[in-house]
Amino acid sequence: MEKLLTVKDLSISFKTEFGVVNPVNGVSFDVKSNEILGIVGESGCGKSITAYSIIRLLPNNSVLGENTQITFEGENILNYNKNDLAKIRGDRISMIFQEPMTSLNPIYTVGWQLSEAFTLHREMSEESVKRESIALLEKVRIPEPEKRLKEYPHQLSGGMRQRVMIAMALACSPKLLIADEPTTALDVTTQAQILELINGLKRDMDASIIMITHDLGVIAEMCDRVLVMYAGNIVESAEVFELFDNPRHPYTQGLLSSIPNVEINKSRQKRLTTIKGFVPHPANFPKGCRFHPRCPYAFERCVESNPQLLSIMGNSEHFARCWLEEAGDHR
Repeated sequence: MEKLLTVKDLSISFKTEFGVVNPVNGVSFDVKSNEILGIVGESGCGKSITAYSIIRLLPNNSVLGENTQITFEGENILNYNKNDLAKIRGDRISMIFQEPMTSLNPIYTVGWQLSEAFTLHREMSEESVKRESIALLEKVRIPEPEKRLKEYPHQLSGGMRQRVMIAMALACSPKLLIADEPTTALDVTTQAQILELINGLKRDMDASIIMITHDLGVIAEMCDRVLVMYAGNIVESAEVFELFDNPRHPYTQGLLSSIPNVEINKSRQKRLTTIKGFVPHPANFPKGCRFHPRCPYAFERCVESNPQLLSIMGNSEHFARCWLEEAGDHR
């Protein structure tokens, strides 16, 4: 399958009050044409900042590593100037941001914000822009779309604001859609509708999607391949069914064990499994494997050095960053 996006050795540094920190280090992955790639992990693992780096939306105090490469449709995005980036954002690459209430401008109507993408990237008449905006709102299943064009974000529910964000992201039929926690703070019914909508749009538009989430249920339902991130590293990478059937990294195993299971817990005699501790601050990443302070299988080598992503024997698409794999441990 053709590669649409290639990220190689992504490293990001920030100058902060704690000194120089590196929240993401040595991250490499591909996104293939017409696939959904999931990125999963706890808050603070580097998922969102990895996505922002793809479209160069990092803060001014950020620095990319010397060996970092980001290639989209064969073009090196890191060579783009501001005008080049403005042309690609919202056109060939679009993003659904995590918080629709803060991502939508409260002083402009929904119609004005939807029309901005057409104004920037397409030469269209005012009437054509209005017609396309109404069609987009219909596509994302917003009732009375013509009326909604005249309304402001605060007049819409959380689910409808998220749908407006999706409509804005899809305005110019992007080849790559980045969805950063698209169902955050939505009720369960609305979450299901949003996920169904994104999945359907992927089929209709033949686009690729990067789905960023901490919800493994979303990963199982939506994704073709999965990257598991922890403390700025990819700790496991696999096709979605392989990951759920044969998780190799202790962190992945911990995440899967933390999912509530009705059959196991219905007797109320078994407590939910939790991963002890918390994700370390980028200024205080531990030496060695970054997960070892929380890992039930850690041994001396884990404390001394951080392993590379190692191929799982017999599967060229499954990798884990764990010394136990090199030792041949079959947990």
